[in-house]
Amino acid sequence: MANSGPNTNKSQFFITFRSCTYLDRKHTVFGRVVGGFETLTAMENVESDPKTDKPKSEIKIISTTVFVDPYEEADAEIAAEREKELQKQEEEKQQASIALKKAKEDQVPKTFKEGVGKYINPSTIKRSAAEDDSGPSTSGAAAKKSKGKTSFGDFSSW
Repeated sequence: MANSGPNTNKSQFFITFRSCTYLDRKHTVFGRVVGGFETLTAMENVESDPKTDKPKSEIKIISTTVFVDPYEEADAEIAAEREKELQKQEEEKQQASIALKKAKEDQVPKTFKEGVGKYINPSTIKRSAAEDDSGPSTSGAAAKKSKGKTSFGDFSSW
């Protein structure tokens, strides 16, 4: 199918008996003869005007039959593609939710014991002997430190 020229608002149809490569990539092909080649042969044999390339006698197509609806095929293909896309998106969502669950599990701190300090790994704590002796005592048996003179006795220099 092609238009009849600029600003004509008319269409023209090419019904060809054999391949016409000069029409390729210029006009839309919208049908193909699958039977009744004797009709096509009769149309081909009608004498045409060499100047306009139109037949000298009028040719009318009274009826046609559509054997395969191209829109049904296209709709089926599009539906199949959409179904594949939905399945792909669903798989991506499932993978994302699995990754999110794993990330949440990784964020929960590991507990090593019950109670206060349960998140502290005891194997990473290293105490030296000096820290054990100088640490605070809870027994009350430790000797009290002697009171020494402090520098806060006289505030006159302030």
